Amino acid sequence: MVTFRTVVASIVFVLYGSFAYADILFNGRLNDGNFSRYVSLEANGVSYNWGKIPAAGIPGRLEQAIDPAGSGKLELRSTVMTGDVRTNGGFRSEVSAPKDPIGSERWYSWGYYLPETFRPVATNHDMIIAQFQTTADANESTSRRPALSLWIQGDELKLINAFDYDRITSPSGTPPIVDIDYERRELASWGLETNKWTNLALHVKWAGNDTGFMEFWKDGTLLFRETNHINTFNDEHGVWFKTGVYGFTKTAELISAYSTGVNIGDGEETLRSVTMASMSSVSTVPEPGVYLMMLAGLGLFGVTLGKRHLPSSERAEHI
Repeated sequence: MVTFRTVVASIVFVLYGSFAYADILFNGRLNDGNFSRYVSLEANGVSYNWGKIPAAGIPGRLEQAIDPAGSGKLELRSTVMTGDVRTNGGFRSEVSAPKDPIGSERWYSWGYYLPETFRPVATNHDMIIAQFQTTADANESTSRRPALSLWIQGDELKLINAFDYDRITSPSGTPPIVDIDYERRELASWGLETNKWTNLALHVKWAGNDTGFMEFWKDGTLLFRETNHINTFNDEHGVWFKTGVYGFTKTAELISAYSTGVNIGDGEETLRSVTMASMSSVSTVPEPGVYLMMLAGLGLFGVTLGKRHLPSSERAEHI
């Protein structure tokens, strides 16, 4: 006999399971906290590192701001402007997440929002709004591109990968040359869209040899998949995620970009679990299979309630 309590418990289990997600290694969503969880903040000639991160960010450059799309939640707003000075070689306002070891399997989930004012600036200036950086080994040049980066060039966004099999890409003091000292390739591209959130997910095994793999989604659509291929520099140290605004040259305008911040999960995560970890930028609609389970449970729930209210002479017809 199915009891009322059993049915309710079953429905709660189905509903909970449809929205649950596993623990993540790093939660960088600013709606859930402040800047102190990040390991580095860089803007306008100033750098703050682990243990000295200002909880409120850097005023006017790295701030918590209300979602411009109207959700009411707090997001990361990164700003560069006329008069900014270089920070570690570039004009940037960026936050950095903790390092992930070479050889590790990771999931990354984040979103970005570009105001319409971003478009004319991007036409004249190449910009980076997310990147995965590496640390050069001892006696190795640090003047190289990030292992993976999201570039804005004109009216396009491009996912760019740089890698090298050699232990030393180029000696310290000698800038490496693309296609000679290291390789660089475009993995995916899409049109620049403004005044809307775009949600991204990356599943990767970081490798300085051909044991790596990579999968990349934009708004739930798979744009790139590759297995058994190198995807970073052959360094001793790890890879870390950065987001914000990075420019190679000064801009004549104030320019801001918004980010959800990043969630990072290990190899036990799935696309669903790592993206469901942020309800601010991902749809909460269950998958079709979950709908069927919910409907079945609700149907049984309705039948059980019907039994409770039918006269005893009619109940036998519904057993």
